[in-house]
Amino acid sequence: MSERLDIKVLHRRGELEALREPWNALWERCPAATTFQRPEWLIPWCRELGPEEVLALAFWSEQGLVGLAPLAIHHYRGERLVALLGAGITDYLDVLAAPGYERAVAEAVLGCLREREGSWDVAELGDLRPSSPLLAVEAPPGWSDEVEKHEACPRLTIPDDAGPDALLFPGIRARVARARKRLAKAGEVRVDVADAASVDELLDALFATHRARWTSRGEGGVLDESLWPFHRAVAAGMCARGALRLYGLRLDGRIIASFYGFAERDRLAWYLSGFDPEFAVLSPGLAMFAGAIERAAREGARTVDFLRGREPYKYEWGAVDRWTYRRRLRPRGAGEVGRDGGREAGRGALDGAVEAVMSGDVSPEVGLVRLLGAAGDLAAAERAIEAARAAAGQGGGGEPAARLEALHRCLDERRAACATVAEILGAHRDAGGGAGADAPARTAQLFDDLCARSEEASVAAYSLGDPELLERATREVVELLERWGLLGEDRAILQIGCGIGRFEAALAPRVREAWGLDVAPRMVEAARRRCAGLPNVVLAVSSGVDLGDVPPARFDLVYAVDSFPYLVAAGEAAVDRHVAEARRVLRPGGELVVLNYSYRGDLARDAADVARLAARHGFDVLASGERPFSLWDGRAYRLRRLEHL
Repeated sequence: MSERLDIKVLHRRGELEALREPWNALWERCPAATTFQRPEWLIPWCRELGPEEVLALAFWSEQGLVGLAPLAIHHYRGERLVALLGAGITDYLDVLAAPGYERAVAEAVLGCLREREGSWDVAELGDLRPSSPLLAVEAPPGWSDEVEKHEACPRLTIPDDAGPDALLFPGIRARVARARKRLAKAGEVRVDVADAASVDELLDALFATHRARWTSRGEGGVLDESLWPFHRAVAAGMCARGALRLYGLRLDGRIIASFYGFAERDRLAWYLSGFDPEFAVLSPGLAMFAGAIERAAREGARTVDFLRGREPYKYEWGAVDRWTYRRRLRPRGAGEVGRDGGREAGRGALDGAVEAVMSGDVSPEVGLVRLLGAAGDLAAAERAIEAARAAAGQGGGGEPAARLEALHRCLDERRAACATVAEILGAHRDAGGGAGADAPARTAQLFDDLCARSEEASVAAYSLGDPELLERATREVVELLERWGLLGEDRAILQIGCGIGRFEAALAPRVREAWGLDVAPRMVEAARRRCAGLPNVVLAVSSGVDLGDVPPARFDLVYAVDSFPYLVAAGEAAVDRHVAEARRVLRPGGELVVLNYSYRGDLARDAADVARLAARHGFDVLASGERPFSLWDGRAYRLRRLEHL
């Protein structure tokens, strides 16, 4: 989208209210927008519950209003907090962006916050669905960025062309039938549907039945009296739009159960319900909601959204969790570096590598590779170790000194291998990496060259070219996959960046199929030699752009060991494409395991990236940044493919 946008910053809620009609027109253009992004929801929220001052961004083009970011700054626990309007009682929050403008709107939101860094402390953007543009763009440099699962929103899918018997989950169908029989025997039953004339009466009944039900349980419920004016305004506005679904079930003229929700775009949202506990034995709430589902299906709804909360009753109807996400952004102080590795950078890479070994943070092998990378050659690495030994000698012995001696022995016993590793690390630096259309070709050339120098060191520098060390490191990964229950004789697995085939050779006896892809032809040749005689191993050269002709929905596990850092270096599009491809080739419930996401040394940024990718492509994050290995310092990210986005 190259069209220039005119961005207007709105500071008063009256300015926001003046946008009501263009706002609704924009909502109609946004196919993913929910009822909760309508002005009929957010303007009453601003008027009844929100601040007088807002920080809303309106995006205009020749087509009119094409984007709206309704924000405000709140004072919360001593901090100035930026949040989307509606926070607290709204199940889905987001910006609105017309098709084609999503990224521009999200980038402008973060740009606006960056320009105003002095006026806020933390931006907490919660209740975002996986498709939110606010999850898709990177934070400005220097900001901390956390993305995490926020709330479960159980959802029921109505099968296409479902008959009356198929609408209700089998486990609850008989209970609904019994409730309807009991009600019919008890008296005359009628369901009223709210219109402009009856909305107030049915709202009063909702408030009364909700309060009565929760009072009988000694609890207050979620509909405090202070919220009644807000819901009256919402109900009136949504009724005018045709989106309100407010029902009252009458028994002999008395309303004993109520349902309050919204229906738009093939979806029924169940916001609130209540029933009179005096009639609990008749299960009027059960009958009321079953009728709401049936009515929604007749209107063309394909989804029933129970909204946030994991109350057990939702799953009785057959609902399945769908998650929202929360993104928390905070500008860092000028002197603060990344959360992980920043202190080492401040002390100097040489000292940091030695101290990481002495503290037990990394193994001597990994520490030696870090040291060789920082020093540039064997002699400089040895001088750094000797200086540390001298200092340790003055300070006495102990565990740190013993680890330092192990580091010294590691270098002394493997001098030739260390020299080769130093050359390999130098080749990495000289290759430069980076983004661009030729990134896969540059990576392929680099690893073809490295493979010719040392097959083992080319895929794991910390092995120092020692096949025994490489086998130990490989075994650690295999044991992790087994511990996570990802292997088995009925499983098919695929590795992105198979290198010399060490994992295919190790895993082939444990799975039905073991596939491996790599951009480097010489690496794949080495892998084929290593896996010769293993009929269930499939190896191929890949483009580095996608997973090519790999069949869809074939695999139970897709994994990547130290290959994602090269995708990250190649650019956001390369990473995004490979995660999308992983979803394509995985079966529902299959898993994507990434061992080392990047080499940036910023765990918080890596975790935020992984969470955004998971949300965007329909994965659940099960592990984020764990360090499960003793020899290798790799970080583990484990994602499970959801059945539906």
